[in-house]
Amino acid sequence: MVGHVDRRLPAGTRSVYGIDLGTTFSCLARVSGSGEPQIVPLADGAQTLPSVVLFVGADDYLTGQTARQLARARPDDVCSLVKRRMGDGDWRFVTRGAAWSAPAVSGLILKALISDATLATGEPVEDAVITVPAYFGDEERRATVLAGEYAGLHVVDVINEPTAAALSYGFARFEIGGRRTLGGPGTVAEEVALVYDLGGGTFDVTVVELADRRVSVVAIDGDHQLGGADWDEKIVLLAGDRFLTEHPGAPDPLDEGDSAQALLLAAETARRELTDAPSTTIVVEHAGRRSEITLTRDELEALTAGLLDRTVALTRAARDAALARGVRGIDRILLVGGASRMPAVARRLEAEFNVPVELSDPDLAVARGAAIYGEKKALERLVLADLVTRGQLVDGAGVDAAAPADLDAACRRLAEVLGLPPTRVRRTVEVQVVNVVSRGFGVLALNRFGEQGAVFLVHRNDRLPVAVRRSFGTVRDDQDAVTVYVVEQAGGVESTRVEDNKVIAEAEITGIPPGFPAGSQIQILFRMGFDGILEVTATHEGMADRPLTVRVETSAALSQADVAREREQVARARRERGGIPGAFGAPADGRSRRASGVPTERAAPAVLPGSADLADLADPADLAVPGDRTSPVGPARRAHPASAADGGDDAGLRLRRLSPPGAGGDPPSRRRRAQRPLRDLRHPAGRGRHARRRGGASPYRRGLGVLAARP
Repeated sequence: MVGHVDRRLPAGTRSVYGIDLGTTFSCLARVSGSGEPQIVPLADGAQTLPSVVLFVGADDYLTGQTARQLARARPDDVCSLVKRRMGDGDWRFVTRGAAWSAPAVSGLILKALISDATLATGEPVEDAVITVPAYFGDEERRATVLAGEYAGLHVVDVINEPTAAALSYGFARFEIGGRRTLGGPGTVAEEVALVYDLGGGTFDVTVVELADRRVSVVAIDGDHQLGGADWDEKIVLLAGDRFLTEHPGAPDPLDEGDSAQALLLAAETARRELTDAPSTTIVVEHAGRRSEITLTRDELEALTAGLLDRTVALTRAARDAALARGVRGIDRILLVGGASRMPAVARRLEAEFNVPVELSDPDLAVARGAAIYGEKKALERLVLADLVTRGQLVDGAGVDAAAPADLDAACRRLAEVLGLPPTRVRRTVEVQVVNVVSRGFGVLALNRFGEQGAVFLVHRNDRLPVAVRRSFGTVRDDQDAVTVYVVEQAGGVESTRVEDNKVIAEAEITGIPPGFPAGSQIQILFRMGFDGILEVTATHEGMADRPLTVRVETSAALSQADVAREREQVARARRERGGIPGAFGAPADGRSRRASGVPTERAAPAVLPGSADLADLADPADLAVPGDRTSPVGPARRAHPASAADGGDDAGLRLRRLSPPGAGGDPPSRRRRAQRPLRDLRHPAGRGRHARRRGGASPYRRGLGVLAARP
């Protein structure tokens, strides 16, 4: 039995599950008693769950395949592609009198997975490693952890999806779980793989070095607003146009949610069929009219060539970044994600990069790899606790700091308790995953010319964990407070321009003693662990004995009251397992479909940082815009007067959480933080790109709903 060994484990040592929380499909895995990472089947016997939620009432919902099938009848009540909204603290799905954030909707998907896994294994699902796109930033990662907590999980860690896929791939080739190695011992890197992960809604590319029990990420890139759903959208728009051509007097099928949902499902089916067949037929039925539209693989490839070009450009950028970091070359490309099955993908990559391209368990590899990593974390925690208890290791140290004999003895003791082979415990504990930073992080500062710009302390593709210290200074005499604006790289390359970055938090150093001149030194330290969570420490030279530390909360973070409310909202929600009353007629409560769900998006406000009152002590050339050293950073406004510290010399670093507008709790002095919206929050379809032939753009053609059910 798969769960036999796990049920004999002492308290606190149950399975750590690996969860692939996907944009279009999700699944869950664990390492079996025999050491194999296995997918846990769902209640219907399937291995994956469509990441779709259909709200039946204020507290009742459907998930998975049933929700997808009924979406046509309830277009206003269905939410999909919610992963693209993770980290957007302003977005809400509003339906049936309730508003749901992206973490809350994702929490419902996780609850469904947990419920089915509990039925399948007979054990509660409590601990999990959840995967995220490699290119997810700080806000998106925090939102993912929050979704897990809403579902009642202890999120042991988050791991990048391509890294998890590489672990799964390496399991069959390297000495993980007692498997063979590719080469002899002592090899620095036995294979360099590029993981091309094209999922339903996100795209990641990661270069990894694979060696004996070691996966080292070298470079990452990607776009979490690009995936198979964008191919589906192209098909939907083409089919809609051909329907209107055949029926000139007919209304646009994309104007009606039920017809648009039906066409979306047909488009997804067509894309999958064209993976194996040269052509397929899409049936469009709307307003009493019917069209049978033939779509060939060649037509689809021509239609979506621009999308594939975008993935190739990102792949090339990651490859080049890896080469710049000393990687000797790419040995093979691993295809992950269901959309990577499209024949054009492998054909194009082989032509572009001239290396073998391998389809590597595209739907399930990520969950399997997360399960391997979850077991490693669980066993490692127990071994470390044993070593620390015996005085053989300092608390907080890693297993690599233990004496080999002590580590071997601890692994043998644990293996005896768990009934596992000692070699499996030792090899699993020794698995190493080396990750890198997904985006650059820094602070806003003024150079000697009074120009404000971003100064990066942590750069994309820096190896984790990372700790970087840099000196800054005050901008005026007797300055008693400094506001530190923490920024995250928003574009594909680092830029010092304020508008090219996203301010994710601001913290205030208060209580600086009087008497210090302008330029008095402030040391800022950035620390980032494997999980990508950023910690900032600042020290003024007059307060060297009192370092000021804050665990950064981002602008997507919710207040404690909001978190408590949403946690209760998810806990209260009840999952329906069958059909729903009136599923193919009027909604059960008798309201019209359009009234049952309000297509609402609270777009992020345009915000502008207050002028930095922190001076960069480095050469001003450091603040030049990459690629355009003649373009100055816009002149900063006059520094605002520093507020007096409470209690005079009682220094402290105060973090002001940047709440969504209307959330309450914003300090009156809060400043607007950007010159324009820092991220395009439009639906991936874009707005106004496809005009209707008559009467303006339909809601779908404006990007208002079929793919994500909300803008």
